[in-house]
Amino acid sequence: MGTGPRHWISALRISHNALRSQVAALSPAQLEVASYCKGWDVSQVLSHLGSGAEIALRGLERALAGRAPMEMAEFPVIWERWNSLSPADRASQLVVWDRRHVSVLEGLDDKVLSSLRVHMIGMELDMATAVGFRLGEHALHSWDVAVTFDSRAEVLSTSVELLVDRVPFLAGRLAKAEGAGAPRHIEVRTVRPERRFLLSITDHVTMSEDVDGSARGVLELPAACLLRLAYGRLDADHTPADVKTDGEAHLDELRRVFPGF
Repeated sequence: MGTGPRHWISALRISHNALRSQVAALSPAQLEVASYCKGWDVSQVLSHLGSGAEIALRGLERALAGRAPMEMAEFPVIWERWNSLSPADRASQLVVWDRRHVSVLEGLDDKVLSSLRVHMIGMELDMATAVGFRLGEHALHSWDVAVTFDSRAEVLSTSVELLVDRVPFLAGRLAKAEGAGAPRHIEVRTVRPERRFLLSITDHVTMSEDVDGSARGVLELPAACLLRLAYGRLDADHTPADVKTDGEAHLDELRRVFPGF
């Protein structure tokens, strides 16, 4: 699968459509059910995604207009407005803002997509990277909603195919080396799609495609499960039977290394 901006935008559109269908099927009572995302009910997860869509769209519009990026001080105003909405309004407004954001992305021509840079989390990002950040948030929080009502739910394959190659980046930012009992070098093998990584846990955590034979353990799992592990969402109750470990690879330990957020 290609990795240009349009591939990321296409995957985001598919994720949006799936989430929109989920939201349409939720009853008012279900919006207030505790979600998989600890501390948030379903409507709060949708509020988070909705405010994220609004912030992403406003940032994109400023970049297109050549204006200065949003200041962090502007974010709480948006968050507070979303927090003040009723559960039903959070759900309906999520769909509106998420659709607007994806539609604007789809309307950009190839020249703009290749040249535009947007500011996000203190970095200047190209469009593929920026949309990739949004897709990761969208895909995993959509799963937080879906799995609340269906324990067999999984992250969409169209999202996984792209996001699995971002896991090494996530490992460097999200993993906690102190979660391991001792230094570990683990070969990670995924299916759907197939990938091989070397996960090294020493005084810090790194993950790369350079599988050099130093591994003393093996973790085999679907790529969707690796993605969920990286985001702290591969607890024992949501780990399928085809996740296998050998040698120095211990799932309970890896869950501590990747605590999520």
